[in-house]
Amino acid sequence: MEFFDINCLVRREIIEKKSVEDNTEDFFSLLLKNNIKKSVLTNALSFTYDWNIGNNDLISHEDLRESKNIFFSFVLTPDVYHQFVFSDYIKNAYKNNVRIFRIFPKSHLFYLNDYYMRKIYNEMAGVNFPLMIDLKELDITGNKFFAIDDLKILLGENRKLPVILETSLKQCMFNRFYFPLMEEFENLYLEVSGMLLMDQIEHYVKKFSSERLIFGSNFPNSGLEVNTSRIESADIDKDSKANIAGENISRLLGKINL
Repeated sequence: MEFFDINCLVRREIIEKKSVEDNTEDFFSLLLKNNIKKSVLTNALSFTYDWNIGNNDLISHEDLRESKNIFFSFVLTPDVYHQFVFSDYIKNAYKNNVRIFRIFPKSHLFYLNDYYMRKIYNEMAGVNFPLMIDLKELDITGNKFFAIDDLKILLGENRKLPVILETSLKQCMFNRFYFPLMEEFENLYLEVSGMLLMDQIEHYVKKFSSERLIFGSNFPNSGLEVNTSRIESADIDKDSKANIAGENISRLLGKINL
């Protein structure tokens, strides 16, 4: 089974080491050994230092940009809207192999439905450009109070915007968050790296089918083999496994209208 991983957070030393030699410490060799044939990379600098510097650093590596199997995600904040003409920003990002935009509102100190963010979501929805957000970034108090109503506003105002929700193991225990959202919003997708509990993936597939579950490794917070083996060993049919492993995200990215 071949995988398309949308959730790899990488640092500069990994980005600059592009060898695929048989070396267990080499990131790109590690991808191949775990049958991860395609990846969407996010630069750790974009999250921990500066979103724009990190984004530019990520696409500065020409050989990665030219790869048919490596794609990028850009981290956004409200600043992008008044620093750039956002319609042009999307087009330029796409030309540089960017296929997903990610946001971290709690870490980057902005409101999920900030005035400028609403404009950003609207433009992204117009071209079917996927947005990815970690549910932990909606934990606004630090005490596991998730701003689900804010997420519902985003989903409801932009029903053509594909929203991929990244989840952790602990968050995925709370199906009361996900089931009502999945039932109400067809534009909501779940990245599966947190679904490691017994029968969890099986439960979601039975209730919602497999078309809105998307593979991610959550590297380096999780080992690549942990998440690939979870899909391979899941008690679901072969077509559902293929959907989760890569076909769903390939279809989603194929709908970007630029």
